[in-house]
Amino acid sequence: MELKINRRFNEKDLPDMKTLIAEGQKIAKTVNIGESLFMKTYNVKSEAEYKRKMMEAGQIMKHSHIGWNSVSTTADGFRKIYDKLSAAGSYVDRFGVCLDGSMGVPQEYRDRIQVGTGQVYSTPDEWKILSQQVPVQVHMGDHMIGSLNSVENCVNALNAGITTIGNISHYYSYEYPGLDLESERTITTCEAIVVMGCFREQGTIIHSNLDDGMGSQFHDLANLAGWARLERYIVEELLGGGMNFCFGNLFSDPILRIIYSKAMWDINTYKTPGSMIYGNTIDFGTNIPRNYGALSSFTMADIIGQLKYPTGHAVTAIPVTEAIRVPSADEIIDSHHTVDIMIEKARYYMNFIDFGRIEEEARLLNACGNVFFERVLNGLDDLGVDITHAGQIMGVLKGIGSEQLERHFGIGKRDTLAMRGRTPVCPTNIIQTISATQDNLIGRINGLDTKPLEGINVVLGATDIHVFGKEVIKKILLVAGANVYDLGDATPVEEFADTLIETGSNFLVVSTYNGMAYSFAKAMKAKLYELHLMDVKFFMGGRLNEAIDGANLPEDVSEQLSEMGINVDNDAEMIVKTIKTYWESLQKQRV
Repeated sequence: MELKINRRFNEKDLPDMKTLIAEGQKIAKTVNIGESLFMKTYNVKSEAEYKRKMMEAGQIMKHSHIGWNSVSTTADGFRKIYDKLSAAGSYVDRFGVCLDGSMGVPQEYRDRIQVGTGQVYSTPDEWKILSQQVPVQVHMGDHMIGSLNSVENCVNALNAGITTIGNISHYYSYEYPGLDLESERTITTCEAIVVMGCFREQGTIIHSNLDDGMGSQFHDLANLAGWARLERYIVEELLGGGMNFCFGNLFSDPILRIIYSKAMWDINTYKTPGSMIYGNTIDFGTNIPRNYGALSSFTMADIIGQLKYPTGHAVTAIPVTEAIRVPSADEIIDSHHTVDIMIEKARYYMNFIDFGRIEEEARLLNACGNVFFERVLNGLDDLGVDITHAGQIMGVLKGIGSEQLERHFGIGKRDTLAMRGRTPVCPTNIIQTISATQDNLIGRINGLDTKPLEGINVVLGATDIHVFGKEVIKKILLVAGANVYDLGDATPVEEFADTLIETGSNFLVVSTYNGMAYSFAKAMKAKLYELHLMDVKFFMGGRLNEAIDGANLPEDVSEQLSEMGINVDNDAEMIVKTIKTYWESLQKQRV
């Protein structure tokens, strides 16, 4: 199969590396890293300095991610969480804050972006509010470096005393619908990395969540290890930054979390401390007791990993309500108390774990990952890409995508029956889980062997980069005989509409997760009406919530979507029957 590159711009037109680096260094001279209340309290100049002290002392750090969209609500929550944990003899070291997607673009474009559930800052001073509330360090991840607004957001965060900044992985996976400014995005991302690199010795950490970018789309962990090498090569060797990786969302195997953490530390050039190991959200659902079990299992492993191989990553206390709603302050506090008992008990396990086997598996991942890394760089070189130019590599890698990278350069043995033509050396947990979920559901749906949807066209996609549900539904529809047009992740309304027309499809299936269900549905319905596509059966599934009318917290919007005529059953077992029934009714009307 020929390698195809979906070029969004001509990478040869980018400024040369000397120019990019000089511009980044010029911007860095305008930065004065602020002093957060955390830094002042612990007498450190950066979060990295603090982390190194904790690593040496064998102290487990803890993290919570905050999803409230109001600065005042978040500040109140910070104080409540810190005060209640402190009073109970507990602690939290860092808070992660989610910016709204609109913050990822320059001010002049924000009216084109749907507002989600993240935070929006209007002035540089607003960036400084949260870092001065309590002695807990603030981490900025989404819509920072890797966005269209990389430089401005990076500078504002540094000036506010925030020294761990991400999320580079979003460059490859997150889109800003309606704004195709890939060249500009590449330039500002490279310049922001250079800015961070200018303060590397002072402790800046560039963060990349492998589970939140193109890395999450790999099927083989060996290739994911190679992808990490690629990101590190771009950031450190070409642009001078110091980076580490976050992962964990898609790692449900507790021991594999330790293995991968060790593998990533072994390729960490400057031993830059990590941000956090995120919680395993694969095993989270609506069953709260099961969620407590999942929280205990992955945090126990992460704690043991940090005790044996301290990497500076904080352990994330995921509230057990995470899959149901945006957690409250009290629910976050409860999750920390659960993790506290895991910290207390973890040391009892240490002498009974085969760390030799863990290190052997980590070496295997890195050995295979290095082959993938070399194959990709050689392949880019053969394509005429300047492999000493960070921007050119980034743009072309994004244009190739994870599926083609695995097919053409993957380390696994070739197998025509495998999902990507290769048998994974070490399949990711998400692929194992998706496959198991698909098989389980397919086994429960009667009559799929008769191909009830044969000849029926279905357009499928996701509003954001979370594609678990989309992949499960896709397999069910394919087994049922449907012709599925998968538009992937972060699909804009216009692309869905164009594909419906091109394929003559009467069925649209959209997966969503990031708190934009109502806005997206409203825009999609308007587009369908505009194009006279009112016969289209529209399904939406996933996390159907959004902050409505300026509310601080997202709320379930299923009822509002249903009133628009959208199917919100969120029932994978019923979708085949529903499509078949609607299709038959359409045929009768047409006769």
